[in-house]
Amino acid sequence: MTTQHSLIERLDEVGHKIEDAEHRLKARADWTHGNALTQKELLARYAVIKRKLNRDIADLEAHGHHVTALEASLREWWLSVNLTVR
Repeated sequence: MTTQHSLIERLDEVGHKIEDAEHRLKARADWTHGNALTQKELLARYAVIKRKLNRDIADLEAHGHHVTALEASLREWWLSVNLTVR
């Protein structure tokens, strides 16, 4: 039951992050007026996102939490929305 409870808590946390990300996306769309990143900027951003995602998943699994493909996908999406690459 503890594992199930822990998974529910982690998924709830991801759900809250999704809601926050949706608000940020709307705010970003309002001030960028549709301006997009270049291919080079997108590739750099993706590399940073994948490194962070892999570290986060490795950390969770090191603490005994199995990360499903769905959770990994949601985490990757959340990172892509919230990560600022400079």
